[in-house]
Amino acid sequence: MALFGLTYDELVWNIPLYSVVFVVRSVTTMMIGWLIWRLHKPLPCGDGAPRVWVPLVTIFPMMTLVAFYGLYYRNASQWQGTLLVLEIVDVVALLLFDRLERSAMDREALVAANERARVQDGNLQALSQAYATQRKLTHDFHACLATLSGLLEQGDVAQAQSYLEELKIRQTERILLVNSHNAAIDAVLNQKGYAAQKRGLDLRFRVNDLSALQLNAVDVTLVLGNLLDNAMEACADLPERDRWVEAEILYHAKGNPPSLSASVVNPSRPVTVVDGQMTTTKPDPMLHGFGLQNVRDILARYGAEYTCFYEKGRFVFSADWPDRSPEQKPEKTPRSRHSFPRS
Repeated sequence: MALFGLTYDELVWNIPLYSVVFVVRSVTTMMIGWLIWRLHKPLPCGDGAPRVWVPLVTIFPMMTLVAFYGLYYRNASQWQGTLLVLEIVDVVALLLFDRLERSAMDREALVAANERARVQDGNLQALSQAYATQRKLTHDFHACLATLSGLLEQGDVAQAQSYLEELKIRQTERILLVNSHNAAIDAVLNQKGYAAQKRGLDLRFRVNDLSALQLNAVDVTLVLGNLLDNAMEACADLPERDRWVEAEILYHAKGNPPSLSASVVNPSRPVTVVDGQMTTTKPDPMLHGFGLQNVRDILARYGAEYTCFYEKGRFVFSADWPDRSPEQKPEKTPRSRHSFPRS
Protein backbone atom coordinates (compact mmCIF):
# COMPACT_ATOMS: atom_id res chain seq x y z
CA MET A 1 0.00 0.00 0.00
CA ALA A 2 2.83 2.42 0.83
CA LEU A 3 4.78 1.39 -2.30
CA PHE A 4 1.93 1.96 -4.80
CA GLY A 5 0.06 4.65 -2.87
CA LEU A 6 -3.09 2.49 -2.48
CA THR A 7 -5.73 2.51 0.19
CA TYR A 8 -6.79 -0.69 1.88
CA ASP A 9 -10.02 -0.93 -0.10
CA GLU A 10 -8.15 -0.40 -3.38
CA LEU A 11 -5.68 -3.14 -2.46
CA VAL A 12 -8.49 -5.58 -1.63
CA TRP A 13 -10.31 -4.96 -4.92
CA ASN A 14 -7.08 -5.33 -6.92
CA ILE A 15 -7.41 -9.10 -7.10
CA PRO A 16 -4.05 -9.95 -8.80
CA LEU A 17 -2.04 -7.67 -6.52
CA TYR A 18 -3.92 -8.79 -3.41
CA SER A 19 -3.34 -12.46 -4.35
CA VAL A 20 0.41 -11.86 -4.68
CA VAL A 21 0.46 -10.04 -1.32
CA PHE A 22 -1.49 -12.89 0.30
CA VAL A 23 0.91 -15.57 -1.02
CA VAL A 24 4.02 -13.58 -0.07
CA ARG A 25 2.65 -12.91 3.40
CA SER A 26 1.78 -16.59 3.96
CA VAL A 27 5.18 -17.80 2.74
CA THR A 28 6.95 -15.19 4.87
CA THR A 29 4.98 -16.24 7.94
CA MET A 30 5.86 -19.91 7.42
CA MET A 31 9.53 -19.05 6.86
CA ILE A 32 9.64 -17.05 10.08
CA GLY A 33 8.01 -19.94 11.95
CA TRP A 34 10.49 -22.41 10.43
CA LEU A 35 13.45 -20.21 11.41
CA ILE A 36 12.15 -19.92 14.99
CA TRP A 37 11.70 -23.69 15.15
CA ARG A 38 15.24 -24.27 13.85
CA LEU A 39 17.01 -21.65 15.94
CA HIS A 40 15.02 -21.65 19.17
CA LYS A 41 14.07 -25.00 20.69
CA PRO A 42 11.36 -24.87 23.36
CA LEU A 43 12.32 -25.49 26.97
CA PRO A 44 11.48 -28.88 28.50
CA CYS A 45 8.35 -28.70 30.59
CA GLY A 46 9.96 -30.58 33.50
CA ASP A 47 7.35 -31.78 35.98
CA GLY A 48 4.53 -30.14 34.03
CA ALA A 49 3.82 -27.46 36.62
CA PRO A 50 2.77 -24.13 35.08
CA ARG A 51 5.34 -21.35 35.34
CA VAL A 52 4.23 -18.38 37.40
CA TRP A 53 5.57 -15.89 34.88
CA VAL A 54 3.55 -17.21 31.91
CA PRO A 55 0.47 -15.02 32.58
CA LEU A 56 2.71 -11.99 33.09
CA VAL A 57 4.55 -12.27 29.79
CA THR A 58 1.32 -12.76 27.82
CA ILE A 59 -0.37 -9.56 29.04
CA PHE A 60 1.81 -7.11 27.14
CA PRO A 61 1.77 -8.99 23.79
CA MET A 62 -2.01 -9.36 24.01
CA MET A 63 -2.40 -5.64 24.63
CA THR A 64 -0.15 -4.96 21.66
CA LEU A 65 -2.29 -7.17 19.43
CA VAL A 66 -5.44 -5.38 20.56
CA ALA A 67 -3.82 -2.04 19.73
CA PHE A 68 -2.62 -3.42 16.41
CA TYR A 69 -6.04 -4.54 15.21
CA GLY A 70 -7.77 -1.52 16.68
CA LEU A 71 -5.52 1.13 15.19
CA TYR A 72 -4.10 -0.40 12.03
CA TYR A 73 -7.31 -0.17 10.05
CA ARG A 74 -8.00 3.40 11.20
CA ASN A 75 -4.72 5.03 10.24
CA ALA A 76 -2.21 2.55 8.97
CA SER A 77 0.38 5.06 7.79
CA GLN A 78 0.55 6.78 11.19
CA TRP A 79 0.69 3.74 13.47
CA GLN A 80 2.50 1.16 11.37
CA GLY A 81 6.01 2.13 12.51
CA THR A 82 5.01 2.41 16.16
CA LEU A 83 3.28 -0.95 16.18
CA LEU A 84 6.28 -2.55 14.50
CA VAL A 85 8.49 -1.27 17.31
CA LEU A 86 6.01 -2.67 19.87
CA GLU A 87 6.11 -6.08 18.21
CA ILE A 88 9.93 -6.05 18.33
CA VAL A 89 9.74 -5.15 22.03
CA ASP A 90 7.36 -8.09 22.57
CA VAL A 91 9.80 -10.50 20.96
CA VAL A 92 12.73 -9.14 22.95
CA ALA A 93 10.73 -9.40 26.19
CA LEU A 94 9.80 -13.02 25.49
CA LEU A 95 13.40 -13.89 24.63
CA LEU A 96 14.55 -12.20 27.84
CA PHE A 97 12.14 -14.22 29.97
CA ASP A 98 13.22 -17.34 28.12
CA ARG A 99 16.86 -16.56 28.87
CA LEU A 100 16.06 -16.03 32.55
CA GLU A 101 14.22 -19.35 32.65
CA ARG A 102 17.13 -21.16 31.01
CA SER A 103 19.53 -19.60 33.50
CA ALA A 104 17.35 -20.76 36.39
CA MET A 105 17.18 -24.28 34.97
CA ASP A 106 20.95 -24.35 34.45
CA ARG A 107 21.44 -23.25 38.04
CA GLU A 108 19.14 -26.00 39.31
CA ALA A 109 20.92 -28.58 37.17
CA LEU A 110 24.31 -27.42 38.45
CA VAL A 111 23.24 -27.63 42.09
CA ALA A 112 21.74 -31.08 41.48
CA ALA A 113 24.96 -32.23 39.79
CA ASN A 114 27.03 -30.92 42.70
CA GLU A 115 24.77 -32.78 45.12
CA ARG A 116 25.21 -36.00 43.16
CA ALA A 117 28.96 -35.51 43.06
CA ARG A 118 29.02 -34.93 46.82
CA VAL A 119 27.07 -38.09 47.56
CA GLN A 120 29.08 -40.13 45.09
CA ASP A 121 32.33 -38.82 46.57
CA GLY A 122 31.13 -39.87 50.02
CA ASN A 123 30.29 -43.33 48.68
CA LEU A 124 33.71 -43.69 47.08
CA GLN A 125 35.37 -42.64 50.32
CA ALA A 126 33.27 -45.19 52.17
CA LEU A 127 34.38 -47.91 49.76
CA SER A 128 38.01 -46.90 50.12
CA GLN A 129 37.72 -46.81 53.89
CA ALA A 130 36.04 -50.21 53.95
CA TYR A 131 38.79 -51.67 51.75
CA ALA A 132 41.52 -50.16 53.92
CA THR A 133 39.80 -51.42 57.08
CA GLN A 134 39.48 -54.89 55.59
CA ARG A 135 43.21 -55.00 54.77
CA LYS A 136 44.06 -53.85 58.27
CA LEU A 137 41.75 -56.46 59.79
CA THR A 138 43.40 -59.15 57.67
CA HIS A 139 46.85 -58.06 58.82
CA ASP A 140 45.75 -57.92 62.46
CA PHE A 141 44.04 -61.29 62.14
CA HIS A 142 47.30 -62.98 61.13
CA ALA A 143 49.12 -61.30 64.02
CA CYS A 144 46.45 -62.36 66.49
CA LEU A 145 46.55 -65.94 65.21
CA ALA A 146 50.30 -66.02 65.66
CA THR A 147 49.99 -64.74 69.24
CA LEU A 148 47.27 -67.26 70.14
CA SER A 149 49.24 -70.05 68.53
CA GLY A 150 52.34 -69.14 70.57
CA LEU A 151 50.39 -69.06 73.85
CA LEU A 152 48.79 -72.44 73.15
CA GLU A 153 52.11 -73.99 72.17
CA GLN A 154 53.49 -72.84 75.52
CA GLY A 155 50.50 -74.42 77.27
CA ASP A 156 49.34 -71.11 78.72
CA VAL A 157 45.62 -71.72 78.17
CA ALA A 158 44.49 -69.15 80.76
CA GLN A 159 46.54 -66.42 79.13
CA ALA A 160 45.21 -67.45 75.71
CA GLN A 161 41.61 -67.18 77.00
CA SER A 162 42.28 -63.78 78.53
CA TYR A 163 43.86 -62.59 75.29
CA LEU A 164 40.87 -63.85 73.30
CA GLU A 165 38.37 -62.04 75.55
CA GLU A 166 40.30 -58.78 75.23
CA LEU A 167 40.42 -59.27 71.47
CA LYS A 168 36.62 -59.67 71.33
CA ILE A 169 36.12 -56.37 73.17
CA ARG A 170 38.47 -54.49 70.84
CA GLN A 171 36.93 -55.95 67.71
CA THR A 172 33.33 -55.12 68.67
CA GLU A 173 33.53 -51.58 67.29
CA ARG A 174 35.10 -52.81 64.06
CA ILE A 175 32.38 -55.30 63.15
CA LEU A 176 30.26 -54.23 60.19
CA LEU A 177 26.83 -52.93 61.12
CA VAL A 178 25.36 -54.28 57.87
CA ASN A 179 26.42 -57.26 55.77
CA SER A 180 24.25 -57.71 52.69
CA HIS A 181 26.99 -59.40 50.60
CA ASN A 182 27.02 -56.37 48.28
CA ALA A 183 30.23 -54.39 48.80
CA ALA A 184 29.01 -51.04 47.47
CA ILE A 185 25.75 -51.05 49.43
CA ASP A 186 27.45 -52.33 52.58
CA ALA A 187 30.01 -49.52 52.40
CA VAL A 188 27.33 -46.83 52.15
CA LEU A 189 25.03 -48.31 54.81
CA ASN A 190 27.88 -48.80 57.27
CA GLN A 191 29.15 -45.29 56.60
CA LYS A 192 25.69 -43.84 57.32
CA GLY A 193 25.35 -46.10 60.36
CA TYR A 194 28.56 -44.86 61.96
CA ALA A 195 27.66 -41.25 61.03
CA ALA A 196 24.30 -41.72 62.79
CA GLN A 197 26.02 -43.06 65.91
CA LYS A 198 28.25 -39.99 66.07
CA ARG A 199 25.18 -37.72 65.78
CA GLY A 200 23.27 -39.60 68.48
CA LEU A 201 20.78 -41.17 66.07
CA ASP A 202 19.44 -44.72 66.17
CA LEU A 203 19.72 -46.02 62.60
CA ARG A 204 18.03 -49.41 62.24
CA PHE A 205 18.59 -51.60 59.19
CA ARG A 206 16.70 -54.57 57.83
CA VAL A 207 18.38 -56.15 54.80
CA ASN A 208 18.66 -59.52 53.14
CA ASP A 209 21.12 -61.04 50.68
CA LEU A 210 21.77 -58.44 47.95
CA SER A 211 24.57 -60.33 46.20
CA ALA A 212 22.40 -61.07 43.13
CA LEU A 213 21.46 -57.41 42.59
CA GLN A 214 22.29 -56.28 39.03
CA LEU A 215 21.34 -52.59 39.31
CA ASN A 216 24.00 -49.97 38.70
CA ALA A 217 25.97 -49.61 41.95
CA VAL A 218 26.35 -45.84 41.58
CA ASP A 219 22.60 -45.32 41.11
CA VAL A 220 21.68 -47.56 44.06
CA THR A 221 24.18 -45.93 46.42
CA LEU A 222 23.06 -42.44 45.33
CA VAL A 223 19.42 -43.27 46.10
CA LEU A 224 20.13 -44.91 49.45
CA GLY A 225 22.67 -42.26 50.46
CA ASN A 226 20.30 -39.38 49.69
CA LEU A 227 17.35 -41.01 51.45
CA LEU A 228 19.36 -41.73 54.61
CA ASP A 229 20.96 -38.27 54.62
CA ASN A 230 17.54 -36.61 54.35
CA ALA A 231 16.08 -38.84 57.07
CA MET A 232 18.95 -38.19 59.50
CA GLU A 233 18.81 -34.46 58.84
CA ALA A 234 15.04 -34.37 59.38
CA CYS A 235 15.17 -35.91 62.86
CA ALA A 236 18.52 -34.51 64.04
CA ASP A 237 16.94 -31.58 65.91
CA LEU A 238 14.08 -33.60 67.45
CA PRO A 239 14.00 -34.81 71.08
CA GLU A 240 16.37 -37.68 71.82
CA ARG A 241 13.61 -40.31 71.91
CA ASP A 242 12.57 -39.35 68.35
CA ARG A 243 16.02 -39.50 66.80
CA TRP A 244 15.71 -42.73 64.88
CA VAL A 245 15.58 -43.92 61.28
CA GLU A 246 14.33 -47.27 59.99
CA ALA A 247 15.67 -48.48 56.64
CA GLU A 248 14.41 -51.64 54.97
CA ILE A 249 16.26 -52.85 51.87
CA LEU A 250 15.12 -56.22 50.55
CA TYR A 251 15.81 -58.06 47.30
CA HIS A 252 12.97 -60.12 45.79
CA ALA A 253 14.60 -62.66 43.49
CA LYS A 254 11.38 -64.50 42.58
CA GLY A 255 9.67 -61.52 40.99
CA ASN A 256 9.28 -61.02 37.25
CA PRO A 257 11.50 -59.13 36.94
CA PRO A 258 13.33 -59.39 40.27
CA SER A 259 13.13 -56.16 42.24
CA LEU A 260 14.64 -54.21 45.09
CA SER A 261 12.27 -52.72 47.62
CA ALA A 262 13.60 -49.85 49.69
CA SER A 263 11.78 -48.06 52.48
CA VAL A 264 13.02 -45.31 54.83
CA VAL A 265 10.91 -44.10 57.77
CA ASN A 266 11.83 -41.34 60.20
CA PRO A 267 10.10 -38.96 62.62
CA SER A 268 9.87 -35.43 61.30
CA ARG A 269 8.35 -32.08 61.94
CA PRO A 270 5.22 -31.42 59.82
CA VAL A 271 6.01 -31.23 56.11
CA THR A 272 3.85 -30.78 53.03
CA VAL A 273 4.02 -33.40 50.27
CA VAL A 274 2.36 -32.53 46.95
CA ASP A 275 2.49 -34.95 43.99
CA GLY A 276 5.43 -36.82 45.45
CA GLN A 277 7.41 -33.64 46.14
CA MET A 278 8.21 -32.24 49.55
CA THR A 279 8.29 -28.48 49.98
CA THR A 280 11.47 -27.32 51.70
CA THR A 281 11.39 -24.98 54.69
CA LYS A 282 15.01 -23.86 54.36
CA PRO A 283 15.90 -20.19 53.81
CA ASP A 284 16.94 -20.58 50.16
CA PRO A 285 14.66 -23.15 48.48
CA MET A 286 16.63 -22.91 45.21
CA LEU A 287 19.66 -24.47 46.87
CA HIS A 288 17.85 -27.30 48.67
CA GLY A 289 15.57 -30.21 47.91
CA PHE A 290 17.86 -31.77 45.32
CA GLY A 291 18.38 -34.97 47.34
CA LEU A 292 14.84 -36.22 46.71
CA GLN A 293 14.93 -34.77 43.20
CA ASN A 294 17.98 -36.91 42.38
CA VAL A 295 16.24 -39.93 43.88
CA ARG A 296 13.11 -39.36 41.76
CA ASP A 297 15.17 -38.81 38.60
CA ILE A 298 17.07 -42.08 39.06
CA LEU A 299 13.95 -44.11 39.90
CA ALA A 300 12.10 -42.61 36.92
CA ARG A 301 14.87 -43.74 34.54
CA TYR A 302 14.30 -47.33 35.65
CA GLY A 303 10.51 -47.14 35.60
CA ALA A 304 10.38 -47.74 39.37
CA GLU A 305 7.27 -47.07 41.42
CA TYR A 306 7.70 -44.93 44.52
CA THR A 307 5.67 -43.04 47.07
CA CYS A 308 6.39 -40.57 49.85
CA PHE A 309 4.01 -39.16 52.42
CA TYR A 310 3.86 -37.62 55.88
CA GLU A 311 1.53 -39.21 58.39
CA LYS A 312 1.27 -39.23 62.19
CA GLY A 313 4.56 -37.44 62.71
CA ARG A 314 6.52 -39.70 60.37
CA PHE A 315 7.89 -39.22 56.89
CA VAL A 316 7.92 -42.33 54.69
CA PHE A 317 9.63 -42.92 51.36
CA SER A 318 9.12 -46.32 49.71
CA ALA A 319 10.19 -47.58 46.31
CA ASP A 320 9.75 -50.77 44.31
CA TRP A 321 12.75 -50.86 41.96
CA PRO A 322 12.83 -53.44 39.11
CA ASP A 323 16.22 -55.09 38.79
CA ARG A 324 16.87 -54.23 35.14
CA SER A 325 18.75 -51.69 33.09
CA PRO A 326 17.14 -48.29 32.29
CA GLU A 327 16.85 -49.32 28.61
CA GLN A 328 14.49 -52.17 29.58
CA LYS A 329 11.95 -50.05 31.46
CA PRO A 330 8.32 -49.95 30.19
CA GLU A 331 7.45 -47.34 27.59
CA LYS A 332 5.20 -45.51 30.05
CA THR A 333 6.92 -44.63 33.31
CA PRO A 334 4.65 -45.42 36.25
CA ARG A 335 3.62 -42.51 38.37
CA SER A 336 4.39 -42.40 42.04
CA ARG A 337 1.56 -43.86 44.07
CA HIS A 338 0.84 -45.22 47.54
CA SER A 339 1.78 -48.81 46.71
CA PHE A 340 3.02 -49.66 50.20
CA PRO A 341 1.07 -49.97 53.45
CA ARG A 342 1.28 -46.99 55.78
CA SER A 343 2.60 -48.75 58.85
